[in-house]
Amino acid sequence: MTSSVATQADESMANSDFDVNILHDPFENPNIDLKFPLPIDRDTYVDVDDNYESLRQSFSILNSAVRLILGGSKYDKIYTNNEYKYFINKHSDEFRAKFKNYMNNKLEREDGMLDEIVYGLVNQELNMHLIKANDFKQRFKEVKEYMVNLYKQNNEKNLPTYPSHNFVRSAYATVMAVTRRLFPKGIWVSNQDISNLYRKYLADPMSVIWVPSHQSHLDYVILHLVCIRFQFATPTPIAGENLNIAILGGLLRGLGALFIPRTFNNELYTERNLSNALEFLLKNKVPIEVFIEGTRSRDGKLLLPKYGILKTFVSIYLRQRFEEHNPKFNILFQPVSLTYERVYENDEFLKELKGDDKKQESLLGILSVAGSAFSNKKDVIIRDEQGFTDNSTRKLTGKIFVKLGESFTLEQFIDNPEVREEKDVNLKKLGFRILHEVNRNSYIPEVSIVGTALQAYVYFANKQEFAVQELILVFRIVVDALLRENESSTTNKTILENLHASSDERLSMLIIEQITNFFRHIKVNDTKNLVRIESPIELLYYKNLTIHLIIQRCLVMYIITLLNGTEHCNRRIIGKLFYILTGFLKNEFLFDYDENERNGMSFIIQDLTDLGVISKSKAEDSEYTIYTVDDPDFVRLFANLVQPFLESYVVLITNILEMTSNLASNYARAKQQQTHDQIILDDDELKYPTTKGLLKYIIAQSRKKAQFQSLESINKQYLVNDLYYLNNLQLIKIFKNKAKTKAFVQILNPRDLQVINRFLIQLLHVNTEEKNLLTDEINVNYVIDITDKNFDRDLEYLEKPPTVSRI
Repeated sequence: MTSSVATQADESMANSDFDVNILHDPFENPNIDLKFPLPIDRDTYVDVDDNYESLRQSFSILNSAVRLILGGSKYDKIYTNNEYKYFINKHSDEFRAKFKNYMNNKLEREDGMLDEIVYGLVNQELNMHLIKANDFKQRFKEVKEYMVNLYKQNNEKNLPTYPSHNFVRSAYATVMAVTRRLFPKGIWVSNQDISNLYRKYLADPMSVIWVPSHQSHLDYVILHLVCIRFQFATPTPIAGENLNIAILGGLLRGLGALFIPRTFNNELYTERNLSNALEFLLKNKVPIEVFIEGTRSRDGKLLLPKYGILKTFVSIYLRQRFEEHNPKFNILFQPVSLTYERVYENDEFLKELKGDDKKQESLLGILSVAGSAFSNKKDVIIRDEQGFTDNSTRKLTGKIFVKLGESFTLEQFIDNPEVREEKDVNLKKLGFRILHEVNRNSYIPEVSIVGTALQAYVYFANKQEFAVQELILVFRIVVDALLRENESSTTNKTILENLHASSDERLSMLIIEQITNFFRHIKVNDTKNLVRIESPIELLYYKNLTIHLIIQRCLVMYIITLLNGTEHCNRRIIGKLFYILTGFLKNEFLFDYDENERNGMSFIIQDLTDLGVISKSKAEDSEYTIYTVDDPDFVRLFANLVQPFLESYVVLITNILEMTSNLASNYARAKQQQTHDQIILDDDELKYPTTKGLLKYIIAQSRKKAQFQSLESINKQYLVNDLYYLNNLQLIKIFKNKAKTKAFVQILNPRDLQVINRFLIQLLHVNTEEKNLLTDEINVNYVIDITDKNFDRDLEYLEKPPTVSRI
């Protein structure tokens, strides 16, 4: 980066609300002062029975070694007041014993659900004449004892251990040393954000449920470091059991991790056992960290929320309020946006998107990441023979940004004294409220703007190599579009305004600097000011960091481009197609419960009209206002960003029909050749493709055929989302074998699947001799009927009459 651009970036940071780098000075001053003085008039500010004050020294070799390296006074400053004084002390011997006794009492005596399960199992044995009536009581005792011991063992493996404050201190010192090397540009936080949360917590202490976006395995680490530095109690992360691996699992449980299975697989008591553990933590006001997306996003966008853990929180809340008569019990949800200029898993994610299997977590993998932080290899920019950057072996890293959204209590969300049962709480709305707040506060790093501009220009110009200067106009258009959607964001607005005011020369230098620092497969020649696109799929992640802000605009412009110049380019037809397309992309974006009026179709059309991008007229013989594109390049630039999402459906459906047909033929031949002595062991495997095999087949076949220009359309993340949408529409069925080891895909409605495919093909301008399905209202209404089969969707665009002010 040149000095002028560097200065500009530094000024942007200084003027933003990211005012603290938590990796700066972490040992001399581990406790960052908040925007207000923490109270000191009481010994403790959390009203929980048996909040044991205990800062006992641990004399383990690790603790002693770290204390010796840092110096005793520095070591003792770390995580001093966070627990007992301002939160419950979960690291005391007494708390651990209390937790263990609580869980054992639930298993042995207090939880009637376990007795019901055991009774049901023994009663089945009785009905099947496996035992006699006289044996029932003894058999009940044996099965109950077995279940109790089984879940005690599971709890020993999966529940947090909270060993000591010194364990936290040693982990902090170790992790901080690694993280500072991995991310030398820092982890940036808003002090005001943390201070606002702390004030709210102190006014009414309760469990804070941290709900971050899930981009990386480092998310857990980052939030712990933030809490330690700002004198907040570290949360208990709810983690997938895939991370409970040798040695690492024990360390993570020491830091509070609570491991849960990916699926409960109809295990009768596992979910209830988890609920009991969480209820204990919530009653004791222990902070919790949960990723409601369920897994890390591979493509930069938020994933749709999973509702299982939210259901558990709601169930506990209602039980505490109305069964345990605890009227003060509450939960505070704190949405958190975590944004990386480059995630350390980026290279692995690209491989997965291209079709490779997910790399399983392992201790060796974790150690290799930590070891790479201490590599003495110098970060030298390498250029190939033609002068283009070669980052194939460079360690690429950047800043991380942590932004808190507006927190809210579960009581505020429910806000209805008559709600007493779990079924009366809209879990979907709760999940979407959290993630909409994450999206609303997501930081837009400069690299994501560069990535979006690059992606838009590549689709627009269809060039793989071009001058940096060619990108400037597109870059400015993208900046202006994002600026219009970030009026309420202090940080994003400041940085976008600075970019808007920059000269072409400064923007050219910024583009070169961002490509040089963050991309492996996008290369730049800073002598000739040329950009070369070698693998455009790398742009996908960065474009998707911003596209949620403008996706509805892109959809409207895509539709208007299709209908432009015809009498069908009116609000009625545009509205119907907009309704259909938002349905197809509902597994990609947070369209449901969106309260931002700027994302409404009517607002977008009026805004595009005000900008002079489109114009309206009314023919004498028509009752509708007709829209015409006045700036086709502008419209096409944004419309192109939608196309890969639609292409992925055509890729998926075409290959499902083809592959299923082939399997059906093979299955018929296998049946004909079968003799009396032969048994087909797994009919499903012969008759239906597995989801894993199907995706691999699609990606391999699509690359051979090169049906579409964009590699983005055949990435695994989009295809999986499409697959589950078609499953929700009951056009296909995804089911598992009896052992639940494989998932299969079965076509349920080939006719409607083909109707959808033909409709999408016309949306994509693919040459076809069929009549125009997009303007045939009977066909459009039929497609709406297909996509409405399984969804309770808002019919605003179909039923509300247009208002004069908007049209």
